[in-house]
Amino acid sequence: MGRQHARHMGFRVVSRIRSILDRRGPSLACWTIVAAGLAGAAIGREPAVAIYLASFVYYGFYWQAFAWGVDSFDAFKRDAMLLKAVSVAALAFVYLQAPPDLLSLGVIALGILLNTRAAAVLGIDRTYYGRELAGLPARRVTAFPYSLMSHPMIVGNVMAFGGTLLNPAFRAAWWPLAALHVALNIGLLAMERAGPHRRPVLRLAGLLVLAVTAATATVAAADATVSSRLSQEAT
Repeated sequence: MGRQHARHMGFRVVSRIRSILDRRGPSLACWTIVAAGLAGAAIGREPAVAIYLASFVYYGFYWQAFAWGVDSFDAFKRDAMLLKAVSVAALAFVYLQAPPDLLSLGVIALGILLNTRAAAVLGIDRTYYGRELAGLPARRVTAFPYSLMSHPMIVGNVMAFGGTLLNPAFRAAWWPLAALHVALNIGLLAMERAGPHRRPVLRLAGLLVLAVTAATATVAAADATVSSRLSQEAT
């Protein structure tokens, strides 16, 4: 009896782990990549690598969910919000080290306000692809800013990320970081317009975009690291 009970308990544990991996596999993979990358960057004292990695993992998470679907919409929504917060925090960390630029800050603020207003009008579930991933019914939204444009959140993101490039000091050191954010938000717009019914195309296109992003970010992080080392040696 004791041996059978042990086997039964072992089977239940394995089944539970498999269930968690089936439901949370993509999010666990994303967080593992982020944690491993940040740890490696910290050990190697390569902050630029950590900044670029933390900035762009969440775009891949969005694409994976949109192109393959999700088992748990609540889990996806939670992880998407956390990964986006990590991404924004990474960019803010380096942006705030540059001397302040009023024009840049003004454009960023307008972009954030536009994005926040659009999300409030649309609702948190629909903001995170509730219709595409959770089967929420279609709803026509006509309140501002949707009364003026179809995709105000993407426009707000492009304004906010693009606004950082108006700061000369930030632009000189980190322009690829902001430029990739702008390009990937345009990619999200293209993905949304294509819709989940074109998932085979989205899967291939997303892989190509992520590969180009990874290559560009790797080169940019290497350049930033070399520039930082040369600056430290000069001082």
